[in-house]
Amino acid sequence: MYQNILRQSIKRIDDFCENSHPAPENFILILDEHTQRKNLLAQAARSMYGDVDQCKRLIEQPFLVESHRIQNMQAADWIAGLIGRLGSYWADPEAFPENKVFAHHFESRLKQAARKSGIRKTSHG
Repeated sequence: MYQNILRQSIKRIDDFCENSHPAPENFILILDEHTQRKNLLAQAARSMYGDVDQCKRLIEQPFLVESHRIQNMQAADWIAGLIGRLGSYWADPEAFPENKVFAHHFESRLKQAARKSGIRKTSHG
């Protein structure tokens, strides 16, 4: 699952950077440590150098860091947690009523800041 999400994320960021205005931009990716480190780095390499959907704007394989040592990664972890709670509430408010408070305080600001964003819903059953 993580490899697929990483591949899709790299492609989306690459597309965004490729179509930046006034000119295309490059990017680097910094990831938190993960138990599937080798597999994730291999997936990133396939995204960068593969023949299909090759990413041209990712200029280096992702860096893996210990988030508890780097303040920016701690902030990214916090934002990811917030978006996860908002996403669960948006997908099924009745199942996650405890996350309504996050929608109340952060939803409008997040929508203002988001450029090209979305959460994919899958149906089970």
